[in-house]
Amino acid sequence: MSEMIADTVDLGRLPDVRMSFQLMGLHVRDVDSQWTYPSHEHSMYELHWVIEGDMKMNVEGQIYEQKKGDLLFIRPGIIHSCKSAGSHGFTYFCVHFSVADPTFSKELERHQAAYYEAASPLVKELTPFLTDLCNLATEYRSRSLSAAKSMKVYAAVFELLGTFVEQLSQTDNVVLTKKELLAGRIAENIEASIRSSLLHGQMEDNERKFVQDIAESLKLSPSQVNRVFQQVYGKAPRKYMSEILLSEAQRLLHQTDLSIDHIAMMLGYKTSAHFSRQFKRWIGIAPSVYRSSLETDEG
Repeated sequence: MSEMIADTVDLGRLPDVRMSFQLMGLHVRDVDSQWTYPSHEHSMYELHWVIEGDMKMNVEGQIYEQKKGDLLFIRPGIIHSCKSAGSHGFTYFCVHFSVADPTFSKELERHQAAYYEAASPLVKELTPFLTDLCNLATEYRSRSLSAAKSMKVYAAVFELLGTFVEQLSQTDNVVLTKKELLAGRIAENIEASIRSSLLHGQMEDNERKFVQDIAESLKLSPSQVNRVFQQVYGKAPRKYMSEILLSEAQRLLHQTDLSIDHIAMMLGYKTSAHFSRQFKRWIGIAPSVYRSSLETDEG
């Protein structure tokens, strides 16, 4: 077995997918010519797409006249209001979302433009995914979506968001700085460390020395690793690692019947007591209590 591993050549690798996102208020709505929506703000990103008709959106004092196919991208905390602009009302599709991924969120925050016309390359690329989501939203109106259709919603959202960021980058010709590239390599090293733990069940005391190991691999000092990562990601490397481990622990406690001892081993902890103490430091309750609370909520 060891000889087979030694001869293995890694021909390619995709990044680990641990992105969590929340979708709220995905809806298709037809409104009349007297329709208005008062000034408001929210903590999520919003994509507002006009399917038919004309409307006016006031985004912090800037008036945008949206016509068929035009798209508005509104960031969290931005005050906005809208109203019908034509004599026959309009139809629109709205997506509210948040993404718990620092790299993705940072990419969204780079771009200050809010309004994209139907003829723009960005909207042309997004239209198939927006259309798919509109169709699924219309179907959901009459009956609950099956598990398979729900997965199609997730797939369409991932395609939508991935294409959105890709098009934003091409539109604004954004180039990552050396510091951002370095922080990305640090994040990759942290994720590789956790991937090794999840696949092989051993952390090898990474909690204590993983920053030092990463620093050595990148020919930096530990203080440089901490400083650069903090500046780009807004958190220390150790916190980034803890967030990933916590997310994985919560998933295993929620989605599997594995014992806490088994989960602790899979996450690389030498004892379940060590894992339980760490989990309690993260969210204030023990893994067993967390699992029981999930069972109570679902019951």
